[in-house]
Amino acid sequence: MKVKIDNYEITVPLGWLAQRTDSSTVFILYSPVEENDDFQESGNLTVEKLATNYSIKRYLEAGREYIKTVYGDFTLIEEGKNYHIISGNINGMLVQQIQFVEMKGNEVYVLTFTSNPDNFKRYLEIFRSIYKSFKY
Repeated sequence: MKVKIDNYEITVPLGWLAQRTDSSTVFILYSPVEENDDFQESGNLTVEKLATNYSIKRYLEAGREYIKTVYGDFTLIEEGKNYHIISGNINGMLVQQIQFVEMKGNEVYVLTFTSNPDNFKRYLEIFRSIYKSFKY
C-alpha cells in the first residue's frame, strides 16, 4: 500500500497504518497488532536540517553517541554503509532497531524501525523493503 505524506512516499504492507505528525518526526508507521502481541512494531521518518556537512557514517556515529545517553544497555549489533542495527532499553523495555540514513544537500532523512528482540529477525526484511520504497 502506497502512502504519500507531504513530499514523501513509502510503500507499506497491507494492514500497516501510517500517521502524520506535526514535528521533526514526519510520520509513524504501525504494524498490525498480532494475537498475544505485547509489542507493536513501528517505523518513523525524521528529517533534520544540518548546519554543517556530515557524511552518513559520521552522522550514524554521532547518533549512536546520543542514543547511548538515552538507552540503557545500548549495543551496536551491526553497521552498514547507511544503516546500523542497535538494541537498548527504553523505559524498561528492551527493543531492537534498524536506522537507515539518507542525505540530500543539508537534509538528513532517518527511517527508524523498532521491534522487540524476539520478533526483530522476522520483521527485518519487511523493514528493509519499506526502506527501499522510500522516495523523497
